[in-house]
Amino acid sequence: MDIKKSSGLIFHPTSLPGKHGIGNFGKNAKTFVDFLVETNTKIWQVLPLGPTDELEYSPYSSPSSVLGNINLIDLDNLHNHSDFTLEENKFPDEFIDFKNVYKYKSNALYNISKSIDINENYYQQFLNNKLIREHITFLTLNKINQNPWLSWNESEKSYSEHLFEYVSNKYEEEFKYNLFTQYEFTRQWNELKQYANKSGIKVLGDIPIYVNHNSADVWSNNNLFELDNTGNMSYVSGAVPDEFTADGQVWNTTLYDWDINREENYEYWINKLKSNLDKVDYLRIDHFVGFFQYWAIPIKESALNGSWRKGPWKTFFKEVSKEIPMSKLVAEDLGVVLSETEEILSKYNIPGMKVLQQRIPSDIIHDEIHPNEWKENLIAYTGTHDSPTIKQWFGESNEMQIQYFNEYRKELNFKLSNDVWDFISLVWESPAQVSVTTVQDLLELDKEARFNSPGTKTGNWGWRLKEMDQLNSSIKNLKLLNEMNSRNI
Repeated sequence: MDIKKSSGLIFHPTSLPGKHGIGNFGKNAKTFVDFLVETNTKIWQVLPLGPTDELEYSPYSSPSSVLGNINLIDLDNLHNHSDFTLEENKFPDEFIDFKNVYKYKSNALYNISKSIDINENYYQQFLNNKLIREHITFLTLNKINQNPWLSWNESEKSYSEHLFEYVSNKYEEEFKYNLFTQYEFTRQWNELKQYANKSGIKVLGDIPIYVNHNSADVWSNNNLFELDNTGNMSYVSGAVPDEFTADGQVWNTTLYDWDINREENYEYWINKLKSNLDKVDYLRIDHFVGFFQYWAIPIKESALNGSWRKGPWKTFFKEVSKEIPMSKLVAEDLGVVLSETEEILSKYNIPGMKVLQQRIPSDIIHDEIHPNEWKENLIAYTGTHDSPTIKQWFGESNEMQIQYFNEYRKELNFKLSNDVWDFISLVWESPAQVSVTTVQDLLELDKEARFNSPGTKTGNWGWRLKEMDQLNSSIKNLKLLNEMNSRNI
């Protein structure tokens, strides 16, 4: 990873405060960048920025790996559309009422999009990108048909330039809506990222390894995925049972036909990674170990009935590295430990991850080491978006874990005011190239601020910061930690 020793914060833009019921790319996002600058924190880590489904609203479940979540658009900063009026809204300011917020913003943006001229030069330039054309065509047809792509007319089941022209004319209003909103998402995000970069802040993005069956990715590249002769899945992705999820996890996303991907020199993956790296400075690949081995589960069965399969790592990284700067990637390599993974991370200098919450022993027999003995080529986390907050962790940990934590912090060079900040300090004092915590943990929040509980389908992703001023209480400690550990260069 081509970055100096530094630190970062996980803070998805949806969690920013502000009007319209959900965080956006507006002034509070820039205020957060200013906070990073003030505390000498160099990295802003976000979750996937793509459209979410409208069932679980998960950033990791999207109809497109290329397009953006239009609900992040700042309605006060629309290009050439400052003269519209919005209906009054009274949404909660400490969590996201996804269903009603999505409906509200979609209606507002739809009404504005009706008046756009798609022949304007900036829209046509935006559509010069073939992936954008493909994915906007899919979103348009998906809304028109109101059903997954397998049920569409035969003429709509695969992408062509002729289909793009047909859809843009036949379903003009829906097409305009998707074009307008994706253009605005891209324009506003690029403006925000440019502000961050000019301020010395890098953005670490995120991409799931798998995609939904009902997605533009599978629809336009169905030969690259493991589907039967009717286009359906026989096996789905998931996670093997472990100490955190005894029954494993069923993700229900589509497995790749890695043989066909290899025959096509992984062109789909190269294009997808390029598209995502155009949006961020660094990119974390979620479930990185899936390139080495993956858990395949028969459809509609328990994760317990899954089985291991070998991934494409022997050829994948060799081919992809010809086109993609591997120094921009981060591996979410948690869970299964494989020597092959270590080999690739070392060869391409890709940092893996350590999460302190998972590395504090819960039993006297263990093979863990003190964080100050971790390797350098790592991103070290207190916890992730999937973890309890640190305060929640303390409330739920057993006596042995608390005992080990207290032993660990005896070696701290720089102790702070309480358990939560000492927990953060352990990660900051590790040799890891980058140390990361969450905004919730800076604020010492409890379980009510947990962002996601893996294996659950409701109540996730909705936490929001009520006011930007809440961050002021953490400035002194965070700035000191960065200074004392030389993470402020």
